Amino acid sequence: MNFNKIIESRLFYRIVALILAIFLFVYTNSDKLSTTRNSSNNNEAGMLSNRTESMNVSLQLDVNSDKYFVTGYPSRVNVKITGPSALVTTTANTRNFRIYADLNKLKTGTHEVKLKQSGLNKELDYTINPKTIKVTISPRKTATFPVQFRYDKEKIAGDYGVGRLTADPQAVSVTGAKDDINNISEVLAVVDLTKGTKETVSRSVLLQAVNNRGKILNVVITPQAARVRIPIYNSTSSKKVAVDFSASGNGVSGKSYRFSSSTKEVTVNGTKGALSRISKMTVPVPISGLADSETQTIELQSPGNGISSIQPKSIKVKIDVTDDQTANKTTSEGDSTRETEKVSSSSSEESSSSSSKDSSESVSTVSSASTSVSSSQSD
Repeated sequence: MNFNKIIESRLFYRIVALILAIFLFVYTNSDKLSTTRNSSNNNEAGMLSNRTESMNVSLQLDVNSDKYFVTGYPSRVNVKITGPSALVTTTANTRNFRIYADLNKLKTGTHEVKLKQSGLNKELDYTINPKTIKVTISPRKTATFPVQFRYDKEKIAGDYGVGRLTADPQAVSVTGAKDDINNISEVLAVVDLTKGTKETVSRSVLLQAVNNRGKILNVVITPQAARVRIPIYNSTSSKKVAVDFSASGNGVSGKSYRFSSSTKEVTVNGTKGALSRISKMTVPVPISGLADSETQTIELQSPGNGISSIQPKSIKVKIDVTDDQTANKTTSEGDSTRETEKVSSSSSEESSSSSSKDSSESVSTVSSASTSVSSSQSD
């Protein structure tokens, strides 16, 4: 009777409903609780697991750098750290530690020094490679040197010259061991040119301090580079010279050859030194086997030795071929001595006559019998 009343009461139904609600909640959220539990366990495992990381870091020196200059040490060393994964990752990313060599209590000379660290977490194990380094401590010295230049002149194109080289800055400060500074022969800007360079070169060049044997010294140059300018220009010039003619080959016996041209001057291009050595342009005229008068176009050939070109490249030469009457007379007389004298006289008279006849032409006369040449230039 009492049990039936309890079942029929509102309180009973409320308790049953609450129990069912709790059961349903637990059932539906059991997967989420399991996932959360597994994730928490994984995180704890991650925090507790160890890993190793290797890094290359800068090596620092603890030394009185105002008084001493140190050489022989590596700029970077390898550090291997081992510890909790999260801590190793953080250390590798931030690198908030330093590897250094303590030289404060050492005197000048060469020493072997053990490397140390500062800033690594105590939970991390570390290994530095190399563990020790060899350094040379020297008295420090600073001096100023002018910037010198070095380049391969053979790479400058032909007919091109080099002007005054400039550098910015013109002088640099060099710091190093006292002995090295005292042995500096010059501070060089070595400029690498391409073959056949024809244009002015302007570029930034790293500087080198060398001794008198050309060895590069281990010093600090400030600034490390200089802007170098090498002005390159066409070194050729031009000059007008008179044209002269000469016979080339053996003419026909008993014939006299007279050369004339309306071109009295040509323009010669070349270096200034070569132009100063030339006063006329001799043009060879071929007369081998030539028995009759004709006009030839002769190509002008550059003689070289600093002469690069001639303008015009060719000229027309009129060749007048006549019988050498003087040679015939002297041959019949049989006196070789008088023959030479008469031929020379005849050639001189003919040259003088030609000069008055062609006042606007360049003229040369050749007697085949005497093989003598007389030439004249009219104004």
